[in-house]
Order: sequence, then structure tokens, then C-alpha cells
Amino acid sequence: MSVTIKIDHAHKRYGSNVIIEDLSVKIREGEFFTLLGPSGCGKTTLLRMIAGFNSIEGGDFYFNDTRINDIDPSKRRIGMVFQNYAIFPHLSVRDNVMFGLKNQPRKMARDEMNAQTEKFMKLMHIDEYAERKPERLSGGQQQRVALARALVIQPDVLLMDEPLSNLDAKLRVEMRETIREIQRGVGITTVYVTHDQEEAMAVSDRIAVMNLGEIQQIGTPQAIYQRPANLFVASFIGRTNLINGEIVMENGEARLSVSGGYSVPVTTLLPEEMKNQKVVVSVRPEEFVINHDGEGVPATVVSSTFLGLNMHYFLKLDDGTDVQVIQEAELDSRLKDGERIHLRMKQNKINIFCQDGSRNLVKGVTNDNVLGQEA
Repeated sequence: MSVTIKIDHAHKRYGSNVIIEDLSVKIREGEFFTLLGPSGCGKTTLLRMIAGFNSIEGGDFYFNDTRINDIDPSKRRIGMVFQNYAIFPHLSVRDNVMFGLKNQPRKMARDEMNAQTEKFMKLMHIDEYAERKPERLSGGQQQRVALARALVIQPDVLLMDEPLSNLDAKLRVEMRETIREIQRGVGITTVYVTHDQEEAMAVSDRIAVMNLGEIQQIGTPQAIYQRPANLFVASFIGRTNLINGEIVMENGEARLSVSGGYSVPVTTLLPEEMKNQKVVVSVRPEEFVINHDGEGVPATVVSSTFLGLNMHYFLKLDDGTDVQVIQEAELDSRLKDGERIHLRMKQNKINIFCQDGSRNLVKGVTNDNVLGQEA
């Protein structure tokens, strides 16, 4: 069984230190929902409030229509996977996976426990290590044991707190694919905490970007990356270049003027933002186009890095702003350090923010955190 999680006006503090002021969110049944944000933003605190490991100073937490605030953690029907695996070093893989079944309120027959344990060891591809102790397992194998142990009890909710942060880069990619595949197969409502943007985008149905105890935006990975709600989200999700600019109205049409006198027509602005104003432009490295015919923002190549498929260029604009540009690598073409070029922008993809960065001024921004937009 899977559930919908609803949180209304959550409040969390430690003494006089408020971690979460007033947070509400609805997590859909069966979805892979990620809490993403920098260290100290409140994401793990919120996860532990759902689990029952942290006290709740205010607000209501629901699994479907059941309020869980006062329900003991052991009775919330959750599976938990921790950053440090938290598997028992003195138990074999089989006994670690079976551990949760032995401590269920409903007593299971030994044959049923064995069958259930075998099923989830096979699902996680650890059945061949059934009699090994954790010290003889790799980090990835230990995390598979932890995941099998969390799922074997058939919980309503799976909670995962930075589960891949202790693995090397290759194993992280392998395990995130495994976790996503298993979650889709089981269909369990999953809340996942990470500070790794790429990881979040790879596994999630929806992402909640958090900062300072507040949700900044909720949406699909594509929606958040392509149309961030504010400057914090734009800067935190992936790489971006920030350039000061100005919207200038000419004969009823908006033009964007940026460094070096480069000006382009803008057709993506919201109707109410069609006015003269100073703005901050977010241009992702792949949204710049290198141009040699003199049209665009003038820039100087500082350095470059070859990364197989792409070339990463580090440039400096004439006003001193540093920018990065990513272009597909050519067989026999590479810009030289010190070379002068111009940069055009893919106008339909760039994002334009008000001067304080609090909101995106272009059309197409969706935010499930805004009342009325959550489906």
C-alpha cells in the first residue's frame, strides 16, 4: 500500500532557533519526491518529522486522512534508509534484511519471513551475499542491504536521507538508477533528501527546492531547471551565468539590453512585466552561442576544458563578469586563451528575474508550492 502525505503549516524549532517557520506540502501517492537544498535548509529536519524522529512544534502531518503527529514511529509503517547505512555489523546480510520482519506488530511465521527476505534480497541483487557480514561488502552492496531491509516490511512510505553521499561517483550513478527502478517497480511513496542537484534530477518525479526552512519551488526536474521560480532556484539547480540587464520598451515591444550594448527583442515576458526595469538575466552555459561575426556580448576566452562530448569555456565579459559556456566539442576546433569572441543568447530559453531575484518575469513558470497550482 502507498499513501499521500500532507503537511499543513509545519513548525520546527530548537529552543529559540526556528528551523522551519510555516511549511505546507502535499506529496502524491506513489511518487518519488525529493527535498533538495543546501546544508542547513531544513530538509533532513522535515524528513525526520515525517518519520517521527523529531518532535513537531506546530502543524499537522497526515498519511492519507490519518493524522500521524502522535503516532509512534514504529507504528507509522515507514521504511528508512540512512546516509551511513545503519546495518548491523554482527549480522549476516540475510539477518539484516530479516530484522524488520522480526519486529513487526503482526507476528510472521518463519517460512513467511524467509520467503519475504529471499524476495527482497533477489530484488536488490544481494542474494548471493546472504551469509556474508557487512565488513565483507562494498559500500554499494551495504546500501542495497539497507534498502532491502527498509522495503521488506512493505511500508506505506520510504524515507531516504542522503543515501548515496558515502559512495564514489560511479557507484552513486549505479545506485540512483537502482533506487529509481526499484521505486517504480514497488510503487511506494518515497521522500528522498539530497543536496546533489544531478542526483535529484535523475531520480525524482518532483523536486521541492528548499532554502532557510522554506520551499522555494516544487515541480518536475525539467520545469525547475528550465523555468526556475526565483534566482535562488536558478543558481542552485545546475550551473548558470548571472548578468545584469535592463528591459527597455520601444514602440510597445520589449528589448533586453545587457553588457557591451547587446540588445535583443524579448517575447517571453509576462504581460504585466512589459515595462522599463532593471533585471538579472540567468543564462545557462548551454544557452550561449559562440559567434565570430561581431554580433552579441563581447567576451575574452580565459581558459577551456575538454570533457569528451563537450568543451567548457571560461570567459570574461568586458564589464568584468565571469561566464561559462558549454559547446559540443569539435574534432579540430578549440578557442584559444585570450581569443576575442561574441556571445549570442538563446532568447526563448533564458530566464529574466526582477532586480532582487525574488521572481521570474517570463512566461511558463510553474510552482506546485503556490496555492491552486498543485494537482
